[in-house]
Amino acid sequence: MKIACLPRTFVVLILCLVLAVPATSQSGGGHIGPSNGEIVGILVGAGAAIAVVAVVTYHKKHAHRTIVGCVSPGANGFTLMNNKDNQVYPLSGDTASLKANEQVALKGKKLKDSNGKPTFQVEALAKDYGSCHL
Repeated sequence: MKIACLPRTFVVLILCLVLAVPATSQSGGGHIGPSNGEIVGILVGAGAAIAVVAVVTYHKKHAHRTIVGCVSPGANGFTLMNNKDNQVYPLSGDTASLKANEQVALKGKKLKDSNGKPTFQVEALAKDYGSCHL
């Protein structure tokens, strides 16, 4: 599910909660406790909340990131210094179209190597901005 679907999901959830009106007794028989309508409304609301949390968590976990930075040659291939946090990421994956000393935007995943250090697995070159601005 894409992030663009989340507003529609929230509208549906709000409508479910608003339209789940509790049923009232017509006979006034002194019923104690929640009605069946209230129980259903609570269960629908809880289920919807759990679904939203699951979708958002899944999306965050599997999101493909875009980072922008300067590509440099490294000991084992290319590295990229992220412009936002100045973190240096060794690059893996589809690096064939990359050139040293180029400012680029890359799509891919942030991973950790066997030592726990951050790496970036390149899936695509999103944009080439030209030579690095040092």
